Amino acid sequence: MTSQDAIDALALQNQRFNDLIRLVDDGIWWSSDAAAKLDAAAIFAQVDHIRIALDEITRLANQMAIQPRSLSADTR
Repeated sequence: MTSQDAIDALALQNQRFNDLIRLVDDGIWWSSDAAAKLDAAAIFAQVDHIRIALDEITRLANQMAIQPRSLSADTR
């Protein structure tokens, strides 16, 4: 595996996440979580996993010799 493979894999997951957000946004008209059949607690649990993964990827990216600036991690 090369660094380009890792970047390509990250870009693919980014596209999947963007597609998912667009899909969810199309349901903004839902009058309630119940009407949307939304399990907000389960989604928030996964959001925390995403936050942790992004923090780790940010840490790794900050170690790369690609740019002189640093990315910031979520402070929550």
